[in-house]
Amino acid sequence: MKLEKKLTYKQLKYYARMAAESYVVDPVHQYATKHEKWRKKYDYHFMLARLMTSNREDIIYVDEQERGICIWRDAHNAYTIFDFWLCPNWPFLAFYAKSTVKMLKAYGHLDAKVFDKNTLIISPVFVDPAHQGQGIATKLIREGIADLVPQGYKLGLETQNPDNVAFYEKLGFRTKKYVYFKGEKIHNYYMVYDPDAAEK
Repeated sequence: MKLEKKLTYKQLKYYARMAAESYVVDPVHQYATKHEKWRKKYDYHFMLARLMTSNREDIIYVDEQERGICIWRDAHNAYTIFDFWLCPNWPFLAFYAKSTVKMLKAYGHLDAKVFDKNTLIISPVFVDPAHQGQGIATKLIREGIADLVPQGYKLGLETQNPDNVAFYEKLGFRTKKYVYFKGEKIHNYYMVYDPDAAEK
């Protein structure tokens, strides 16, 4: 369901913990923090800052049973240091300075110009690992597509996980551009929604 009111701080922390578990195998997060234990701790703080920014600015869909979340963000609305400073946990990001620098370096390669104006991108979508494979992410993304396309928005996403490409293709996204970042050994797929490509 689409949220009509802001998430509470308690809910934000709940989803940040979920994100830390969900993103433990994400290539960018693995690059930023090698050790899995520290990665989960860092990811909690990093994702809390991102979610707090989204809570102010973006369109959010949540599973009714709070098993997952999908956020749609203006592709040309970049995160800034100011966004992180507005989050009360920003000192923890400073404590994990090495991970923060590597994370921002990896994401800094992404080029919003690939997407047309008036494009909303998924940023991010994740599901509680205990409930993955149950179609929750698919449902949340389809709800967003059904709501946002009739409003005139173009839709897209970026994924750094090659294993996710086929999943998004089934939902109607096609790869517009692919880049491989040699320094970080990270793949990046820029995908855009094409209603004619979606599975019925």
